[in-house]
Amino acid sequence: MTQAQTDALPGERGITPIAGSNEASRRATLQRGLGAAALTAFAALIIWGTWKGETKANDPAPKLLIRQAAAFEPAREPPTPKGPDVTGAIPRPAPAAPTPSPTDQLMESARRAPVLAYNRPLQARATHNPLTNELGSYPNGIGEPPPQNELLDKLQPTPLEGVRASRLPNRNLLVAQGTAIPCVLETAMSSDVPGFVSCVVSRDVMSDSGNVVLMEKGTQIVGEYRANVRRGSHRLFVLWTRAKTPTGVIVALASPATDALGRAGFDGEIDTHFWQRFGGALLLSIVGDAAAIGRQQLQTSDIQIVNAPGAANTAAAVAVQHSIDIPPTLNKNQGELVNVFVARDLDFSSVYRLRRIETHTQIFDPPPAPIADHVMVTKP
Repeated sequence: MTQAQTDALPGERGITPIAGSNEASRRATLQRGLGAAALTAFAALIIWGTWKGETKANDPAPKLLIRQAAAFEPAREPPTPKGPDVTGAIPRPAPAAPTPSPTDQLMESARRAPVLAYNRPLQARATHNPLTNELGSYPNGIGEPPPQNELLDKLQPTPLEGVRASRLPNRNLLVAQGTAIPCVLETAMSSDVPGFVSCVVSRDVMSDSGNVVLMEKGTQIVGEYRANVRRGSHRLFVLWTRAKTPTGVIVALASPATDALGRAGFDGEIDTHFWQRFGGALLLSIVGDAAAIGRQQLQTSDIQIVNAPGAANTAAAVAVQHSIDIPPTLNKNQGELVNVFVARDLDFSSVYRLRRIETHTQIFDPPPAPIADHVMVTKP
């Protein structure tokens, strides 16, 4: 029997075991309900907190307000100088107000100007030089080079300036630019050292009109050349400086020399100095090879030959280094035909004067008389 059944009075209605089991089940159900309510409250709390955070995250960002950080103040005016003290015995002039320099005015304006804070996209920012107040060093204003465009480079026109035509002063007393004067060398030439050269004109040189002889046959022309024949070159540049006619008329030429076909410079026999440049090296190489052959022949004998390795090659390299820079020499013999290319107009109007005689269709040209000081020679 249980304790409940022992304490019951006789004849009293007792509680059956079924009723006791129902009470225990109600307590268990109540406990489960409380636990479920606690879990529900905890879950609701978590959901509320999450929703609150999302609401804050979804709120729009605060707008950027541009406002003036400091009150605008106009530039201060220079103080008004006080007038002289009229009560004093000796009036003194008022000191001049100091004039601010442009740099000080700029700094003062920058200090008083309102400050604006804002952001720009990175791609829109340009390189700015505060010292020169210029944007980037490229035409697009950004610190990047403009795109290369080959067609744009080819479309750039060549600037051309207009010129005016003019007339020659007197074609009968003028040797025009571009005239070729044949000349025969009087002196031989060698380009080892710079020097002078002379030639004799082989025919009369006519004026631009073709009617007057201005430089008679036998005119001597003097020039100069420099020793500048480069390795691989076969021509020598000559500059004709002055011409002297048989009658004593001189004229400055300053014109280049050409060959018989008009090519600039003189050609001639070229001496490359091959043996002087490579003879020593070849000799040293031959001596080194002969010594190597001798050592091979004496290897079977008891004779020991001591030789510094590479001595012959080193000596050959030194010999070539000191002789490889010898320039070639151009030699040209006397008596060869050359040309003078007139580089500027030669005006003989200061020494000659024309006179028409006997006929109106032909101009004769007898040799002029010797030229005296301040005397004009008449060309008939």
